[in-house]
Amino acid sequence: MDERNSRNIALFGEEGQDTIAKTKVTIIGAGGLGGPVAEDLAYLGVLDYRVVDRDVVSNSSLNRLKGATPAHIGKKKVNVAKTMIKAIQPAAKIEAIDAWLADAPHEAIADVDVVFGCLDKDIHRVELTRRCTEASVPFFDLATDVHDTGNGALVYGGRVLWSGQSERCPFCMDLLDQASIRRDTLSPEQRSDYDAIYGVPKTELDETGPSVVSINGVIASLAVTEFMVWVTGLREPKQLLTYRAEHGSVRANLDAPAAGCPYCTGVKPHDR
Repeated sequence: MDERNSRNIALFGEEGQDTIAKTKVTIIGAGGLGGPVAEDLAYLGVLDYRVVDRDVVSNSSLNRLKGATPAHIGKKKVNVAKTMIKAIQPAAKIEAIDAWLADAPHEAIADVDVVFGCLDKDIHRVELTRRCTEASVPFFDLATDVHDTGNGALVYGGRVLWSGQSERCPFCMDLLDQASIRRDTLSPEQRSDYDAIYGVPKTELDETGPSVVSINGVIASLAVTEFMVWVTGLREPKQLLTYRAEHGSVRANLDAPAAGCPYCTGVKPHDR
């Protein structure tokens, strides 16, 4: 028995561990969500990665970016992720792709077994959905959320969507904020007018919102656990898990996706 992975193997067997090692993954976004996803996957035993991001480490990243230290400020986040994965799994194959999702090479998505979308904005989730469904590649869409309900109560937590074998997506599960997508398609001048007319939450006006390492870690670990049960055959992944940190609860959503989705309806299942 592989001593390093013996505790994993005790749960899902040597065949499951071997399948994990051979699974090709892409992580879109190497920030507060992508970092802990990469770390968990490395400890789980994944050995084949593509990590896509064009952003660099900033001082404000250091409260949540796994693997980053003050010495990494100004360095590419994909390289921080690559170094962290290599430190955990020296034999891992890692392609650090210095690009935004829209510019990532076709094979970074089309030639893998599963994609983890660790994105901040819904407009980018639309692009993730389009590219994954066109390539018939299953994906996990991760999101964290902190907002004021308007009556003084804070809502904070996040969610993990499993696309299945291209059976559902953020669009047909009604998880996208169409107003924020519309705003993000505007020019800076148009956006200023839009904000003045409609009013926009402060967290959107400054383009950044609260982000806490422990909340990100819960969402990342939920996603990696659902990946683990899928790859090893322990059970079918839950289609949508919602973590409400203000209540300390995780809820499985069983709602059916809306019919006639323009993205995932009629997409052929991905052969893994």
